[in-house]
Amino acid sequence: MSDNGDNGGERHSEHVRVLANALEKLRTHGGLTADRLRADRTGVSEPLLELAVTRRYADVHELDLPEAAVALVHDCVREDLAESAQLVADAVLALRVLEDALSVAGIDAHLTRALYSLALGRRRETLLDHWHPLHAALSVRPLAAPSDRYLRGTTELAVLRELAYQLTRRNTYSVGVKNVVGASGPAPSDEPSPGRVVVIGGAVMDATFRTKHMPAPETSTEAFGFSLSPGGKGLTQAVAAARLGLRTSLLAAVATDHFGDEIIEYLEAEHVDTSLIRRVPNATTPFTGIFEHQLGDSIAVNWRNEKQIHLESSDVLEHRDTLLACDALLVTFEVPRDTVEDSLALVHDSTGERPVVIVTPGQPYSDDHVSADTLAQIDYLVAHAWELEPFARQNAPFDPDAVARTLLAHGVRTLCLLVRGGCNAYSRQIGDVLQVAAPPAIYKESSVARDAFCAALAAQLIVPNQKFSEDVARWAAAAMSCAASDFPRRNSLPTRRRIDDLLEGIQQ
Repeated sequence: MSDNGDNGGERHSEHVRVLANALEKLRTHGGLTADRLRADRTGVSEPLLELAVTRRYADVHELDLPEAAVALVHDCVREDLAESAQLVADAVLALRVLEDALSVAGIDAHLTRALYSLALGRRRETLLDHWHPLHAALSVRPLAAPSDRYLRGTTELAVLRELAYQLTRRNTYSVGVKNVVGASGPAPSDEPSPGRVVVIGGAVMDATFRTKHMPAPETSTEAFGFSLSPGGKGLTQAVAAARLGLRTSLLAAVATDHFGDEIIEYLEAEHVDTSLIRRVPNATTPFTGIFEHQLGDSIAVNWRNEKQIHLESSDVLEHRDTLLACDALLVTFEVPRDTVEDSLALVHDSTGERPVVIVTPGQPYSDDHVSADTLAQIDYLVAHAWELEPFARQNAPFDPDAVARTLLAHGVRTLCLLVRGGCNAYSRQIGDVLQVAAPPAIYKESSVARDAFCAALAAQLIVPNQKFSEDVARWAAAAMSCAASDFPRRNSLPTRRRIDDLLEGIQQ
């Protein structure tokens, strides 16, 4: 995290001093653990447990305060400390933040166990004795190893003060902390709404490497984190809608292999209806490789395995009645273009009231564009600027604004162009460009932020007599900001309460 804008006073504030003093005491014995915080009868841990950001973390992730406090410190060490400071904090507090990275780099398991020993003296001894190999394993060029006395009396204290400072920065600037509800506060108000949503899109596995920088050609770099989890725009939008209390179904093709089973189990755990999913035997689950930087921006490589896994128009027609009965239909370009076009035509051919249609043109089609008739059947197109390039005129400079107006002329009802975490909405209903700034977020837009926007937009638009407006766009942008702000924590897709808390905090 950048220290830009710090005038020096914050680092030496009373709040930082008290928190640093607590961390100094919590480094002893077995270090910082949830069990130790629960057993604390001396009040040493109170400065950490009483942070508003700790209470919000507990609320968002459904943890008790000691678990949330430890997880928060883990995140802060991983994301806000650098180089030697990260290693020192990890060892003296026995956090095990770097354990996996050290193992991958070939550090002996006996050394790692000693680095996180129950005895602080053993942790210090291991850190000093192996100062250079440990730094090399993390691709960090260290300064000279400190003496034992200097480590205890100077280095550790400076590192823990920096950690305290970064925790207080999160307490001040983390989205939603001003409106956190403690354990004694009211229960979440995320009761299922009458809205019914169907999402047509992809369900894949995401292999995510978290890295500080991308390697240069013919070189490699070490990731500081890795995860393997269900993903895909269709799947994530379905989960995002379910988190908002909407009755949600995903229409997708999923393999019958081990990863396919994991995808189904994940969706069911998130209360997404999987009855519309077609299981494909003898097929391999598609994968997306994601390289995610510390502040949330990322690049991805997709392997769709389209020869084996794809959603056909017949799969959609089979569930015609379900699609016509839903309130909002969310469609992504992860499925073949013909399937997208036939899906939109199906709901528009209905003589009765049709669902709101929201389309995500991620992974634009490289071989051809969607037809003009299909564009006219899109109520809301939610896109990044670069995704509009296929719709631009050939041999003309790419101008997102000009392309946006061309799409409206072709019949798109509203284009939500996501810009710097906010939204520029081009709408035939409004007749002008509606600019909605993003609520503040520490991190850049994460890979799931747009999916949170789409789900939140659907949740607002299916309310009876609700029309697209600045308030609707602002609520959807707030959902996007919540997802970005909670990156890379678990369950970053927001609930209604999380979004409302953010907006209330801004208004105060």
